[in-house]
Amino acid sequence: MKIQLTFSALLLAFVMVWGSSSDNFFKRLFGSANRTTNFQENPVPVQAQKENQVGVFFMPSWNLSPDPNVDIDSFWSCLINNDNCGHTHNTGMWGPKGRIFNAQYPYEGPFLERKPIKELGGFYKRNDPRVARKQLEYMKSYGIDFFAYDWFFGRHYYYHLNFGPQSNIYYPKNWRTDPTKSGRVAVPGVEEWIEQLDVLLAENAKLPESKQMKWAINWCDDSHEKWMLWLDVGSPASISAGRNYRGEAPTKQLFLQVHDKITQLWMDKYFKRKDYLRDPDGRPIVYLYFPQDLESRAAYYGITMKELLTRSQNMAKSAGYGGIKFIAVTAGPMMQHEMLYALPTRWRPTNPREPWRGGEYTDKLLLQDYNPRLKAMGFEGNTTYVYHMFEKQHNRSYADMRETYRLHWEKWSELYKDDPNFEYQVPVAMGWDMRPMGGTWPQPTGFPSEPDKDRVHSTKATFKAKLLDAQKHSAKYRATNGNTIMICCWNEYLEGNYIEPTEGHGFDYLEAIQEVFVKK
Repeated sequence: MKIQLTFSALLLAFVMVWGSSSDNFFKRLFGSANRTTNFQENPVPVQAQKENQVGVFFMPSWNLSPDPNVDIDSFWSCLINNDNCGHTHNTGMWGPKGRIFNAQYPYEGPFLERKPIKELGGFYKRNDPRVARKQLEYMKSYGIDFFAYDWFFGRHYYYHLNFGPQSNIYYPKNWRTDPTKSGRVAVPGVEEWIEQLDVLLAENAKLPESKQMKWAINWCDDSHEKWMLWLDVGSPASISAGRNYRGEAPTKQLFLQVHDKITQLWMDKYFKRKDYLRDPDGRPIVYLYFPQDLESRAAYYGITMKELLTRSQNMAKSAGYGGIKFIAVTAGPMMQHEMLYALPTRWRPTNPREPWRGGEYTDKLLLQDYNPRLKAMGFEGNTTYVYHMFEKQHNRSYADMRETYRLHWEKWSELYKDDPNFEYQVPVAMGWDMRPMGGTWPQPTGFPSEPDKDRVHSTKATFKAKLLDAQKHSAKYRATNGNTIMICCWNEYLEGNYIEPTEGHGFDYLEAIQEVFVKK
């Protein structure tokens, strides 16, 4: 879902990611990594009417190697050992020496219980169509109705249309390019880490419509590192290094053009698909992960979130889509002493004349102050990727997490219960354990600051109990808050939040979903 470098950042974006949020299991909990799985290869198809619509977040992996002929998968490299783990060697995240392992904070891998089952190809290639077909089959057969794909877009990256492989990159038709610069695009930006999405959608389209999965975009705005690269467009160093041309600058106008390009891309490539998720009125649904990231950066230009979302809405209406239903994906601290890690609403440069040199995120709000602003910002719903705390309640076990979630469910459902035009999509997570990435939460010293939080592990029984709680809660507020339940996550292997079948837990989590939501 998107990762940032501090506790605040991780609450903002790990995804890592950057970003994002996930779950893990120990061998002592799940047995040997060679455990034999026991599951239905041809499970009972979902036919009966379902009381809930069940969604799951899907996190892509990518190649860590600068050599396109060498594939070092960002997931598997960290599960197998620490040698090629780009996350523990990330000096921006961990400090100048990367993640430091010692007697007090030892390396606890490998994490082979997280290896996908043989039917998925083990540590599979992310663009393998056979794997994609299995993933779609398992989701559909076990009662998942749609997946929300963590979608990243690098707004800073200029490219050219007149030579490959860049010539295959999407660019809106009739948008201006410069023939004197090899067809350099006038508006930068490119999709990132979409190999898995491309193959999932290609395989989905081959299936009969009754067996296809619905899916939606979960837009994860740029990480802070990429925001700084955006601000660097047009800097003296960038010009002298030949990265950009004189006259190119990250202006307000260009920022809005990039936003329009993103919306146009959604419409051209995705919204027109029959398998794209829509609301009852036929409008495409877009999740927006950690809206405070986008809000803060737009505020640098004096642009509000309401303006951005309205801009997208108007484009979609003009194209005949009736608009877009935006769902905010939020989380964050709720205590005054945690204000340092709260949700920012503005980014301010240290030197306005040289913003590429850095700045700070300011005007921060605690979650209970941020969420009530969502509707006025243009959102029509709210959910989360992972809740790590509720006021003084922090997750140090799965029992803690269940209580944390219960408190959030009650608070936000009550907040929105009288508004039939704003829904709270009840979230569920199967745990959290970020040890393959070094631990929770990264610190510049090279040590994790809260290693005790990497012990949030569920079993099939405790996960099923949480699903039943969510189902009961959803029914209580269905009249105004809808019936969608969002599960995190299909495959957040590095953050320890994954329900995809593995050698460690087999089909336990999919079976729990089926047993709760599929009425046979």
